[in-house]
This record gives sequence, C-alpha cells and structure tokens, in this order.
Amino acid sequence: MVGQGRGRLGCLFALLVVAVVVYYGVPLVRTYWDYYKLKDEMRVTARFAQSLKDDDIIRRLRTVVDELDLPTEAKRIVIQRTQVPPNVTIRTRYRVVIELPFHQRTLTLNLTVEARQ
Repeated sequence: MVGQGRGRLGCLFALLVVAVVVYYGVPLVRTYWDYYKLKDEMRVTARFAQSLKDDDIIRRLRTVVDELDLPTEAKRIVIQRTQVPPNVTIRTRYRVVIELPFHQRTLTLNLTVEARQ
C-alpha cells in the first residue's frame, strides 16, 4: 500500500514540473517565434526592395510588427541601400522582458537582413 502512494506522488511531481516548464517556456518560445516571423518578412521584403520605395518597405514591416504585437521600438526600421555592389540592408532592434521564477530577463533582439539586388 505504501508503494502506491509514492507512485502517485511521483506522478504529481512530474506533472508539476511539466506545468512549470510549459508555463515559463511558452512566452520564451513565442518571443523567438515572433522574431523569426519578422526576420522572414524582412528577408522577403529585402529581396523585392529594388521595386519598392523605402517608405513602402517601412510601412509594410511596421504592419507586421503591429500584427505580432511587438514592442514599439521594433518599428524603428533602418534601410540602407548601396549602389556598388547593389545591396539593401534592413535593420531593427527591440527588447523583450521575459518573466522567470524569481527573475526577470531582458532579451535584446537585433534583426539584420541583407540582400543583393
């Protein structure tokens, strides 16, 4: 009879550990998911930058930032074009605060995409 109680307690402890990992892991995974979605959109936009004006690129990327609910500082998008060789570089940077048990962690995410025209 005593062995059955320990098995149930072990199962509850394992479920508790899984719940804690999921609870604190989901925001971290979402942060990186949004990072990669924005970077992908920047990469696609940079490929077609030759046919787009800078204002159109910025407007398009700011819309993506709004859709992903990223911090306002992510809207500070910098576009650089060079003639020789013909390149376009798109950059942005933002910070996200991740809540961990008894600790706050601030992640600074730098996105830079470069494409040859």
